[in-house]
Amino acid sequence: MGRRPAEELSEMSLSLVYIAGNMVDAEKVERTLTEQGVEYALSLEPFASTSMMRPGDHTGLFVHVPTTQHRACRDMLERSGLTDTVGLDEALLMENTDGA
Repeated sequence: MGRRPAEELSEMSLSLVYIAGNMVDAEKVERTLTEQGVEYALSLEPFASTSMMRPGDHTGLFVHVPTTQHRACRDMLERSGLTDTVGLDEALLMENTDGA
C-alpha cells in the first residue's frame, strides 16, 4: 500500500505517529512504512522544537497512520532507529488541542 492522499483515507481514523524534521528521517519513515505495507498520509505542518541544537519554529513532515495500527507502527519505526515517535495519547491530545 504505502502513502495515500489523506482524502483517500478519510473513511478511517488516523493518528499522528511521527514528525520528521529533516529529509533523512522523512525518507526513512516512508521507506519503513511502505516496506511493511502500511497505509499512511503525510502533511507539512509547523512545529516548535525545544532542542538545544535547533530551537525555534520549523516545518515538519507529519506522518499519520490508521489509529488501529498506531502502536504497531510506532514500535516498527522505533526498531528502525526512528525514536522521536508520537505516542497515541500525545497524538489525541494534539488533535483535540488543534480542534481537529
